[in-house]
Amino acid sequence: MSLRDKYSASSQMSLTPMVDVIFMLLIIVIITAPLMHAQIDLSLPKSSAAQVTDESSVTVSIKKDGSIFLGTNKIEKDKLPRLIWQIKEEKNISLIELRADRKIEYGKVMEIIGLIKEGGIENVGLVAIPEDRRK
Repeated sequence: MSLRDKYSASSQMSLTPMVDVIFMLLIIVIITAPLMHAQIDLSLPKSSAAQVTDESSVTVSIKKDGSIFLGTNKIEKDKLPRLIWQIKEEKNISLIELRADRKIEYGKVMEIIGLIKEGGIENVGLVAIPEDRRK
């Protein structure tokens, strides 16, 4: 019996390396997806009522210096109602999440809430960091 008769060539493709690569890519996506949530860097207040927010909602952010962001785009205050109206018509949203730096004045936050309501959105969610109550 020759060596060639003992060992024959296999025409089947081994799936094990391909499955390993797919699992590694899946793990990388799972680990990096939460880190890719682009937001404006703010110092949010802590609250025991804070909850996890919906990733698909529209966010309005107010930085410490008073600058306003719609998503990650810096906008002028007087353009906010028109832009919110456009987004409401395009995406059919009914809720805006408002993120404001904890150092911002209450009157400024209320002014932005008024502008959001001018844009046709009545539901405004205030975003905060969950407070650790296990002290």
